[in-house]
Amino acid sequence: MANLNPTKHITKRRRKNYHQPFKYVPKELLTEILARVASSSITDLVNAKACCKGFLEAASEDYVFEHVTIDSFPVLPWKISYGVSSFLERCKKSGNPEALFRQGMIDFFSALKHDSGLKMLERAASKGHVEATYVYGILLVCHGAELRNKGVKLLSDLKRSKSSLVITECRKKVQRITWGMWVNNYVVGIGPAQEEEYMKKRKTCSSCNSKLAMCSFTTDQSKTRSGWTSDEDFEDDPFSCDSCLWDLEANLFCKMLRTGSYRR
Repeated sequence: MANLNPTKHITKRRRKNYHQPFKYVPKELLTEILARVASSSITDLVNAKACCKGFLEAASEDYVFEHVTIDSFPVLPWKISYGVSSFLERCKKSGNPEALFRQGMIDFFSALKHDSGLKMLERAASKGHVEATYVYGILLVCHGAELRNKGVKLLSDLKRSKSSLVITECRKKVQRITWGMWVNNYVVGIGPAQEEEYMKKRKTCSSCNSKLAMCSFTTDQSKTRSGWTSDEDFEDDPFSCDSCLWDLEANLFCKMLRTGSYRR
């Protein structure tokens, strides 16, 4: 009988350690691991929290909320339950780029909180959020003056680093969001009259004409010179300068807010 006591003691200790497998792992490392899990799957995050006490504690850190993916949740607040709303609010306060982008879209285009919306979009863009960079760049182009040059640079850098296909994806995501909200801000100053002005400017732009002169002529040149095809996909235009390219994109963006379509 005396020989059984140590066995019981060892078994009990093993069970205790089993529930704390990361007892001696630094909390910063657990937080980093959990943040990477959260960035790919909210389901995996929930499962990891149930795994052990260490992950459960690390899951409460702002760093995890900053990186967690929220793509599976609705964008508009009136489609979200209270529990999910509290979770998304924590994400926003923690600086989650997607949460900042969504709030920026709602504030700027629906709630008429222009300053707040622009600030949210700027914060999300500074964190590398692609769609926020696209929308923020477009709005800067629409503002004109010095801000316009900043917007042109942001959009040009985005296209060069991510390819033209990313601009198409940005368009689609922005469309999905605006379709579901009550748009109250159509970015005053950009409309049908400005489209004609942009097209005239584009034809006389010295930078565009210089690029055109450097390119060899093809039988399909007239189609390429227009810059966009008849569908809603963004198509790069090698014959236009960055300034004209994004002027017209800003016009198409504002047209989308009015009509729901990027079609010219």
